[in-house]
Amino acid sequence: MALFGAVVVTAVLLVLMVLMVVSRGEVPDTRGRYKIADIWQPERTLTELAKASRPKRPSEPAMILPTMPRENLHFNMPTAAIRLQAAPMPTVRLNIGLGSGDFARDTDYIPVYVPLPLYPRRALARGRQGYAVVEVVITTTGGVRDVKLLEESPRNYGFGSAARKAALKLKYNPRVIDGQGVEVPGVMYKFTFRLE
Repeated sequence: MALFGAVVVTAVLLVLMVLMVVSRGEVPDTRGRYKIADIWQPERTLTELAKASRPKRPSEPAMILPTMPRENLHFNMPTAAIRLQAAPMPTVRLNIGLGSGDFARDTDYIPVYVPLPLYPRRALARGRQGYAVVEVVITTTGGVRDVKLLEESPRNYGFGSAARKAALKLKYNPRVIDGQGVEVPGVMYKFTFRLE
């Protein structure tokens, strides 16, 4: 049934489109048409822009070099070859503690990334400034773990929790001893909160 309805609607639409296109021999009505006025522009005379005259470059002064007398130098050198022998040198062994020879250096931990902590809402609403000191353990890969809050001033404004969250994002170059990364416990970091 739906197929029959679709065929009927398609046939009706097709007939309507043909009727709209086909002319019945009627001459189109020209009374209702409007003519668009021609665009008029005044005649212009093309003028050539005068080129900016540049001053002439002064001629280069002729450089007169003084003539130097050539001297012919002749040296009378003996043609006999001289043979020298070097004296044997003593060998010295130095032990300067380079380890196994892989040129690994011992380094201390260096902060690479220090994030800015979010300012606590409670302190921001009351216009308070403060600081928090945290203690962390730097891992062998340079990450941070075991964050402990040591000091917070003023208390109960959220500076400690904001500092703990920021301390978890700290990144360090780890301490290296004999070419191996070493954990560093007890590293303290102070986060200062200031309104600007």
